[in-house]
Amino acid sequence: MSELPAALPPSDPLATLNAAFREAYAARRDAVLAQMGPVIAQIDDVLILRMRGERHEGPARTRRYHEFKSLAHLPLALYVLLSGQRGVLDEATCERLTTLRRLVTDTEASLARRAFSSEERTRQHRLLDQARDLIDQVLSSATVSTGALAAYVRAQAPDLLRNAEDAARDQLETMHATVEAWKQRMTPEERDQLRAVVAVSHMSRPGNVAVQYFSVTLGERWEGRFDQEGIDPGKRVLAAETTFDEEASFALLATHVLDSNVGNRFFGEESRLSRDALADAAERLLARMFHREPAPPSPPIDA
Repeated sequence: MSELPAALPPSDPLATLNAAFREAYAARRDAVLAQMGPVIAQIDDVLILRMRGERHEGPARTRRYHEFKSLAHLPLALYVLLSGQRGVLDEATCERLTTLRRLVTDTEASLARRAFSSEERTRQHRLLDQARDLIDQVLSSATVSTGALAAYVRAQAPDLLRNAEDAARDQLETMHATVEAWKQRMTPEERDQLRAVVAVSHMSRPGNVAVQYFSVTLGERWEGRFDQEGIDPGKRVLAAETTFDEEASFALLATHVLDSNVGNRFFGEESRLSRDALADAAERLLARMFHREPAPPSPPIDA
């Protein structure tokens, strides 16, 4: 006897019923978004404000952000290219190193026209010079020394972190100027209603610069460290993972608001639908199946 497919066929009344739920939910979500006060989305280099039926756009970063980050990526590029290499390097790796060396030379020639301070420019030259030295050393022998690579990586960390700090400074100062200018056009009630959604990739969510900024400026729980993430999620700032579309980001913010209302009404817990609807049942069932209890959450680490 063949098994029936798991999915309900479109003709099944239950499939139609579920589709009706989805349509009703989408309509209510759109209504919630339309009725919300001012909302801001940060998507890559841009901040987008929707307020009183109008859309406004402003900068979230400047070119300096990308300059510092791109140069900070150079040591990382060399490490991922050379780590794990044993014996004579293959042709493809040597070609990539040759290309990278040419890019180092081109980048170094471009530093003079970039708006770096004397200290910043010296730091970038140091990153480029040390990368070129390692590339030349590796290409001359077609092999990589594990010790030489480890020493190179350790030596780059201070400059890499200083570039990261300068990139963060650029984003924070740029966002703050944009948001504060917008706030001046809001009534006190609108400032109290202001919400924000930040488009992030999964791996960059913990401690995300924009999420931290909005958490502080909107008076939410400020969770800068990885170990503090998600302990007590706020109501006014949302990280939208892998959603870099404007409409989808704002829709996700409305979903968050609607789900909080549904969770409170049905379960007396606003954050209930922020986790899988089947999560609690799965936890209980797995405990019975495997005769073990889930580990308790780790306590937060004091600064």
